[in-house]
Amino acid sequence: MHFFLLSFWLVACGERPPGASSGHVEVDTLTYRAELDTAKSRLQAGELDEVEILVRPLIKATEGKADLVKQRMHALSLMGQVHKRRSKLDSALICYEDVLLAASLTNDTFWIGSAWVNIGVAREIQGDYAGAQEAGLNALRWKEVQGDSLSLARVLHNLSVLYWRRDSIDQAVALLQRSLAIKRKKDPLSLVTGLNGLGVLLIDQARYDTAIVVLRESLKLVDELGGGVDRETQLSNLGLAFERDGRLDSAARYYQESLDHARASGNNEVGIRSLYGLGDVRRAQGRLSEARPLLDSSLAIATRIGSLEDMKEAHASLVILHEDLNDPESALEHFRAYHELNDSLMDESTRAEMSELQLRYDTEHKDRENAELRSTQEVALLRADRNRWIAIGIGVLALAIAVLAWAIGQRNKQRARQREAELEQEALRLQMDPHFLFNALNTIPGLYASGDPSTANDHVGHLSRFLRLVLETSRRRTIPLEQEVQLVEHYLRISANRRPGSFTWELKVMPYVQAERIAVPPMLIQPVVENAIEHGLSGLVSGHVSVLVDRAGSVLHIEVKDNGVGRSAAASRPSRLNGVSMGIDLVRKRIALFDRTTNMSEAVDVRDDLGADGSPRGTNVTIRLRVQMMSEHAAVGDRG
Repeated sequence: MHFFLLSFWLVACGERPPGASSGHVEVDTLTYRAELDTAKSRLQAGELDEVEILVRPLIKATEGKADLVKQRMHALSLMGQVHKRRSKLDSALICYEDVLLAASLTNDTFWIGSAWVNIGVAREIQGDYAGAQEAGLNALRWKEVQGDSLSLARVLHNLSVLYWRRDSIDQAVALLQRSLAIKRKKDPLSLVTGLNGLGVLLIDQARYDTAIVVLRESLKLVDELGGGVDRETQLSNLGLAFERDGRLDSAARYYQESLDHARASGNNEVGIRSLYGLGDVRRAQGRLSEARPLLDSSLAIATRIGSLEDMKEAHASLVILHEDLNDPESALEHFRAYHELNDSLMDESTRAEMSELQLRYDTEHKDRENAELRSTQEVALLRADRNRWIAIGIGVLALAIAVLAWAIGQRNKQRARQREAELEQEALRLQMDPHFLFNALNTIPGLYASGDPSTANDHVGHLSRFLRLVLETSRRRTIPLEQEVQLVEHYLRISANRRPGSFTWELKVMPYVQAERIAVPPMLIQPVVENAIEHGLSGLVSGHVSVLVDRAGSVLHIEVKDNGVGRSAAASRPSRLNGVSMGIDLVRKRIALFDRTTNMSEAVDVRDDLGADGSPRGTNVTIRLRVQMMSEHAAVGDRG
């Protein structure tokens, strides 16, 4: 199995400089802008020949014209992307360096930063990781000076790739999280690659199930955007996640689909990785005759385009294949080639150079911050005397505003407490469902009469612990997730004793969730589980309910699934028509009270699982909310 995770670099070919508009400009400038926009669209569609036809005349026509220097830099940048797509990296670097020279002469901070971004991408593909980091840090300096948050997010993303290659996973994750925080607010198109990058890091940490969820979300976002983003990278990384998890048939399907997309768009880098990924899967399946041409093709294409990283990974895969083919001489030959490439790509001197570059950047960044702070302090001292009375007036006004804000806040808090009390009463009515309590108590004599005292004692024990937990947690604003999980487990065991043999259940909490430290509102999961049993599985003789508690970064993910009759059939039953909607609405309201930043309509997702014939095969309820630790709620206390 190959040990290389797919690269997820971002380029800066089609960015428009801040302030660029279609105001009062010359006619030829408008014409150039229209042609450049057309070329950018053609590049996104993979039509490289058409892009070259458009931009080559523009490059020639703008040479030496000071009033068209921005158009010239845009055209050169697009031409560099064409060369990069065609794996002509030296030609691409010449274009990017011409952009950098022109931007430096005119002190255009936007194009200086963008040129460094593209230079870093090209050097990374060539295997020059120290050069790529140097370019990335230069891009970071200029984007910080410019205050361009979107481009800054892309630079942070690219730098995270280099730290990942250095096995500095913590630094890579930190940079990627900074990048994602910006993209979620301002750039959904680049969010695709951010999620893809997060999936790569999760694969590297062997969290395959979570990686698959994140990568599928990225792929879904690609389809929703409907253009401008390649699907092959997400598909290939999904293949890698399934391969690492041992699900080879699924891995092969995703690798093949990725390969087809890469060939159609001319994406050589992803095409190579899909080839040796599919080759590794075929080898693992024992289909050695199919694996060999795939791996040989990946090595040949990587050698042709000069991608040292892909050559290294192809050699690594061929070592294992030739060992399985009982061809030790070929295996040894590929093994030597692999180690030569590995040593040249990331040896100790390269690591040291990259560390020194980072240290130099950190030092310069700190010096710049200190200089800005000293300058700010000096200006403040010079203006202190002149602005003293203004400051007093502002202070009085601020005090008045603060008093007013406090009064309004107190009134709002009083209203919130009143509304919360109403919701708590509604929650308690649902929690202490007399129908459930009556049936649970009524089950006890039957269990003892049936001559099964062990089951009867178990039922009584879980019922008493369930009721105690309900009473203890209902008077708290927040409880540890661990207590909510215990309450759900008691409820499932009680329900299973009431209906012996009618359904099975599974409750799974992923070990890295840290349920004892995460805070949640009480009775968050239990109403959903009750809906699944009382409505979804009602009347079934072989039902199943599963509860999964997972975590992806700062998002808590809770999934409750059943194989019941579906929402429409459950809602049509006359006994408890509003039970499902009341329970879900209550969960949404409790989440809204618990975390004001979570969108109530998006916090709970309810959908039916459909069979091949389109009929319902159960219901899937997904709860998502921001992770908050119990330490954040330490001062909340009990409610009186």
